[in-house]
Amino acid sequence: MIDIVVVYKVDRLTRSLSDFSKIVDRFDAKAVSFVSVTQAFNTTSSMGRLTLNMLLSFAQFEREVTGERIRDKIAASKAKGMWMGGRPPLGYDGVERRLQINEAEARQVRAMFARYLQLGSVVKLTRELATTGVHSKSWVARDGHCRGGSVLSRGALYHLLSNPVYRGAIRHGTLLYWSSHPPIVDEITWDAVQARLVDNDHGKPKAPKAGAGALLKSLLFDDVGNPMQPTCTRRGNNRYHYYITPGRIGDHREMGSLPRIGASVLDAVVLDRVIALIKPNWRMSDSIEGRVRGALRKVTLGASTIAIALLAEACRAEARCGATANGDLVEVTVPISLKHRNSATLIAPTDRPMSEPAMQDRALIRAVCITREWRRRLESGEVATTRELARREGLCHRHTGRLLPLAYLAPDLVNAIIEGRQPRTMTLQSLTAEPLPRTWDDQRRLFAGVA
Repeated sequence: MIDIVVVYKVDRLTRSLSDFSKIVDRFDAKAVSFVSVTQAFNTTSSMGRLTLNMLLSFAQFEREVTGERIRDKIAASKAKGMWMGGRPPLGYDGVERRLQINEAEARQVRAMFARYLQLGSVVKLTRELATTGVHSKSWVARDGHCRGGSVLSRGALYHLLSNPVYRGAIRHGTLLYWSSHPPIVDEITWDAVQARLVDNDHGKPKAPKAGAGALLKSLLFDDVGNPMQPTCTRRGNNRYHYYITPGRIGDHREMGSLPRIGASVLDAVVLDRVIALIKPNWRMSDSIEGRVRGALRKVTLGASTIAIALLAEACRAEARCGATANGDLVEVTVPISLKHRNSATLIAPTDRPMSEPAMQDRALIRAVCITREWRRRLESGEVATTRELARREGLCHRHTGRLLPLAYLAPDLVNAIIEGRQPRTMTLQSLTAEPLPRTWDDQRRLFAGVA
C-alpha cells in the first residue's frame, strides 16, 4: 500500500542503528523507497550506506548524550533537595521546587501511620478511611477542573506508608537523599510502621496479578474493535478469570456483543482450534500455550463467530485452504453458538475445525509438555532428584515418577499426540499404568500404527 517514505532528516525516523537496519530490510522486502529531503544519499551503493550509517551513529550518540545529561541533572537536583516535578504527595505542597508541609494534610498522614500501628492491617485501615471520608490529595488542573480527592485504595495506602518522603528523603532510583525537606513522621513511628509492613508481608504467597497467564492478553478484541482485558474475581477461596471490555462511568462508547466471557472457556476454544492449524515443528520447545500464543496475532470475539488471525509462517499449508490471506497473516473464522448453564456462558464451535485432530487428548498433551519441562530442570541441575521435583510441584513422589518417562517419548509419537493421530489405546492412563519402554523402537512397537 506504500510506495515511498519521506522524512525531513534520517533522525526523524529513528536514532538507532539496529532499528534502522530492520526498517530498511522491511522496506526492501516490500519494494518501498526511502527519501530524506535534506540529506542526499543513495543506499544502493556502499558509499551511500556508509554515509547513512555515519549519520545515524551521530544521531544515536546525540540521543544518548542528551539522555545522560538529563538524568545527571535530575540526580544533581534531587541531591540538593529539589522536587523534580509531579504532584506532591499528601501532606506536602510544592513551592518553588521545594516540598513544604501542609499542616491540615500532615495531620491526616500522621493519623494514618498511628492508626496502622493500632490496627496492624492495611486492609482494615483502607476500609476505615473510606468510611471516615479521608481522601487522596486534590488539586486544580490547568483546565480549571479539580483532580484527585478520591478514596484511598489499598495499593495507594501501601505506597503512602512506605514512602520515604515522609521521613524527609527524596528517592532517585535506588538512592535516597536525606534531609531534603521537613519530615512529617518521626523516626520511631516510621521504623515501627516499616517493621510491621515487613512482618505482615513475610512468608505470604503473592496473589497472581489479574491477567497473569491469560492466553489472549493484549490479543483479544470485541466485534466493534474495543480491546478486551483479562480480569478476575474472588468468591471464597476460588478465583474466577474473565475477559471483559472495560468501561468507565460516563463512557458512552458502543460495546461489543459479548462484553464479558469466561477466560478458560474462550482459551479452550482458541487452543483447540489453533493447535490443529499450526505446524508440528512450530516452536516445539515451548509449551502448548506458548506455541499458540506465538502464532496468534489477533482474536475478535463476536456473538456468532470468533475471528482468529495467525502468522502465515506458523500455519500448515492445508490450514490456508479456505482461510483468508492478508499479507503475512492467515485469518480463520470459527462459527460458534453460545450455551448458558448455571449462570455461565459456554462456547461451542458449530463447524468441524479445519484439519481437526481425530482425537486430541488435552490431558495427554499437557502431561507431555509438563514432563519435558521437568526433564529440563533435572538435566540442568535446577533440581537434584525427582523427590525434590515432586515437593516443589506439590505432587506425590510416586505420581511424579510415573509421569516423568513421558518426557522421553519418541519425537514422532510426541508429534502424533499433539496432532491427535495417536491410537485410541494411547491415553495418559495407559502410558503411566506400566513402565514405558526405554528405546524409541520399543515404544513404537508398543503403539504400532501411530505414524
